[in-house]
Amino acid sequence: MGGTGEGASPIENPFVAGSTAERLYELLARTDGERTAAELATQAGRDRSAVRETLESFAALGIVTERTGSPSTYERNDRRFPRTADGATVLARERSLEELEARMDVLVDRVWRYQCRYDAETPLGVDCSAVDVTPATLADWEAARAELQRCERARRLRLREVVSAVESEEQV
Repeated sequence: MGGTGEGASPIENPFVAGSTAERLYELLARTDGERTAAELATQAGRDRSAVRETLESFAALGIVTERTGSPSTYERNDRRFPRTADGATVLARERSLEELEARMDVLVDRVWRYQCRYDAETPLGVDCSAVDVTPATLADWEAARAELQRCERARRLRLREVVSAVESEEQV
């Protein structure tokens, strides 16, 4: 598990591997804002009733905050998912500029293929009644978009380091 807000939670996932609770916990770790049970079920690639039941137990545990309405929405409790090093910061430290750009090329291609395949800018714009749409496919597309955004931020951080180093050398 990786960073926060961006990747997996910094808190070790205590749920059974492969379970709805584990998948939902990891999804919440990288999701900001309120989501309905149906949205989370789609993103997690899980049954709505199982996700709704898990969210109710998460609310009781304080992992999420439930906002009643029609439909109810759920939001990650940031006290359960404290912000530590940003995923982009970690990537910028661990990867070279060339590695980041190579990974971005792969991700841009992957996102572009999904956009063409489903004729939509994002997974939220997809007509879910289409025959070849699966929750897993939409989740993969969203994960690729999130990773691309992290890599873009990491690349900008690396570029700032390069510019700062060049400016320092010029001043000497």
